[in-house]
Amino acid sequence: MSISTEEQSGDRLFLHRLLDAQVSENGWDDLSSLVVETWIRLGGASAAVLISPNGADEMQIKCCRAVQGQALQFSDILRAQPFAILLDRGDIIEAIAETGLIGGLHLMVLPWPDLAAAMILQFPEVVDPAQAALQTTLISTCRQLLSRANDRAILLPSGDLLEAMAEFAAGAGHEINNPLGSILGQTQILLKSEPSTERKQAFETIGAQAWRVRDMIGNSMLFARPPQPQKQNLNLVDVVQQALAPFDKSAADAGVEIHFATTADEIAVVADRSQLSTLVAQLVRNGIESLRGADRDGSISVTLRDDLPNTVELSVVDDGPGIVSDEVRRHLFNPFYSGRSAGRGLGFGLCLAWQIVRMHGGMILHETPETGGAAFHVAMPR
Repeated sequence: MSISTEEQSGDRLFLHRLLDAQVSENGWDDLSSLVVETWIRLGGASAAVLISPNGADEMQIKCCRAVQGQALQFSDILRAQPFAILLDRGDIIEAIAETGLIGGLHLMVLPWPDLAAAMILQFPEVVDPAQAALQTTLISTCRQLLSRANDRAILLPSGDLLEAMAEFAAGAGHEINNPLGSILGQTQILLKSEPSTERKQAFETIGAQAWRVRDMIGNSMLFARPPQPQKQNLNLVDVVQQALAPFDKSAADAGVEIHFATTADEIAVVADRSQLSTLVAQLVRNGIESLRGADRDGSISVTLRDDLPNTVELSVVDDGPGIVSDEVRRHLFNPFYSGRSAGRGLGFGLCLAWQIVRMHGGMILHETPETGGAAFHVAMPR
């Protein structure tokens, strides 16, 4: 492989662009183009492809190729493919091979489920040792670049954020829960001896808010350092049906209908039953709260699919107001962040869902359907 003189003269400009992208706000389209170009100019690849969802059933394929004696060639293709293929290396290679952009020997596949993307790199038979030594750094750099995209829900909270939360939760669990226990105990004592209805309501409010703080601390610890899944053979259909049952009354009270559909009566997975139940409950609760917050009736559709050989999909779609703000989408899976008004939830529902999916080796994708509302799609390996 060789790069033309014209391309070599553009290397300095390329490095300026790469450095600027580390500190600037950019969209996914620009960053994905920069990432594939990085692997050609710096990583020694002869072809680089980034595949990522453009919705649950359409994939965007960004490609950059070096052709001897010519300028770098870029391609941008949309293909009808389910996003769940990103969980299986064989499915990724097959999908890319069908495009004719890349294929054959010397392939490196980098699945990045947490970013809902995968890199496919093809190298010449001989790669410069300096470029080979740079590859580990480039992998980290490209992941960081893609995580800065400001126009899609980034699925990976930063490692620094998680570690800071873990330290906070560990300290707060002791320093805050002890005085909270005293507040709760004294509140219960006062409630028993208080004749005034008005003062009783005040004490109940104090107790409720103290429990709210305790829940926040508990959720922080659960999110930052969650227990490892206790996996077993499960029928995912049964798990989802049991998780939906407790919502019958709350959904009816909110004027929300919940519909469940599945492509099979039995979908076998190896997973943690309790955690999958929590995942379903958090996504459904999010839809109910969205409709309740908009003060309108509506429906939530919960669907299971098992038509891919290596993965299963869970979709939870509501017809509420949807998530229209880029700012909310960007922080969608971050802890303590809620798109609803202050006081409406702790902002932990979606981040707990993300954590459960991650621990099961899957990925979660948000999209806004053309008909409105919000859709969350989960893909997990069987």
